[in-house]
Amino acid sequence: MPHLSKVHLNQLFIVRALALAAFAVGLLYLATTTSDSDVITESTTALVVLATITAISAWYFREKQAVTDLQLSQQIAVDILGWSFLMYLTGGANNPFISYLLVPVIISAAVLHQKFTAVMALAALLAYTLLLHYHLPFSPLSPAMSHTNVHGPAGNTHILGMWFNFAFSAALVVLVVSRMAHAMRQREKRAAELRENNLRNEQIHAIATMAATTAHELGTPLNTLSLYADELKHLCGNTPEVESLLNAMEERLDQCGQITRKLASRAEIDKLRVQSSQLAKPWLEGVIAQWKNKRPEAHIALQTDEQSQDASIKIDQTLAPAIENLLNNALEAGSELIEVTLSCYGKEIQIAIRDYGSGIPSEILTQIGKTVIQDSEKGLGIGLMLTHATINNHGGSLLHHQPADGGTLTTVILPRERC
Repeated sequence: MPHLSKVHLNQLFIVRALALAAFAVGLLYLATTTSDSDVITESTTALVVLATITAISAWYFREKQAVTDLQLSQQIAVDILGWSFLMYLTGGANNPFISYLLVPVIISAAVLHQKFTAVMALAALLAYTLLLHYHLPFSPLSPAMSHTNVHGPAGNTHILGMWFNFAFSAALVVLVVSRMAHAMRQREKRAAELRENNLRNEQIHAIATMAATTAHELGTPLNTLSLYADELKHLCGNTPEVESLLNAMEERLDQCGQITRKLASRAEIDKLRVQSSQLAKPWLEGVIAQWKNKRPEAHIALQTDEQSQDASIKIDQTLAPAIENLLNNALEAGSELIEVTLSCYGKEIQIAIRDYGSGIPSEILTQIGKTVIQDSEKGLGIGLMLTHATINNHGGSLLHHQPADGGTLTTVILPRERC
């Protein structure tokens, strides 16, 4: 699906094409009613040139999914320059269609930042000012008593009034319409983010419900396995090797039982959400040490800057599993070394996790954290979606970057309490 900026560009091309078609119809009519063939020829040539520029621009941007504000403003500037030249050939400010110069300004206000709209408005105002004095006469569109032919105080007042009306309209578009359009875009952006968050929360709720149900269902077979292990100890008690294995099995079964009880317990879930203030460095060192006990094959290096030595963050018990999930992804990507950097920048704490593995495919990179990835083969679906949700609940954000030398750089950004 093309980006909204590409949609705006396509709409701009459509508006320009309609304006050129209307101008072409007007020239065709004038060609049958006037004998000024030179102006008709020059205007037709300018019309063909502008249509060619439009066709080339549409072809150039045909495969692009998004365009920048600068590229959009360049296309709007083409409208202003092209229409100004057509006005120059057909009577300048005497042409009743001179007010069309406001259309590019209005389009700019609707789709661009206010600073770009201000530049477009100044360009249109400059073009209108020059066309008041510099243009080719074109009698079919210039009445006998046009404002440029009126002399004396009345003529000067009329010209000043026309210029002021155009300037006021352009300023109104920049100061009012542009702000209204910006407010609408921001509101639509917030609504889209809210819809995305609601969808993600619904998915997380469904996962939590399924996890609690599964934990409850696992309770019976785990208890049965514990009984079997105890019975086997009595049957094979004279064999030290077997007894040792059965003891290890009982420990793992007890561990599984504790985990399932936590998943099924509402009180444990509420307990996980209680936040406390902790120093970032010792907390992160503890998370890494705990993870290393689970994944002893991993090689990990932790670096901290001087500003983060006394940095404090407010966290709950769900943040540690989120960091562990990111470390698991880095390890499963095939990286021999995982670099973790703790930094403090102003009001933010950043935890950068750098691996040198296979990286994340570009088609998945834009999806992770937003929804469950159906074709994920390495745990990039549910785990990262939950990790994103956890970090967002802490008032932070999660960024993924693909360095030029390979691997993945994942940055966790959290608000700090003090640095």
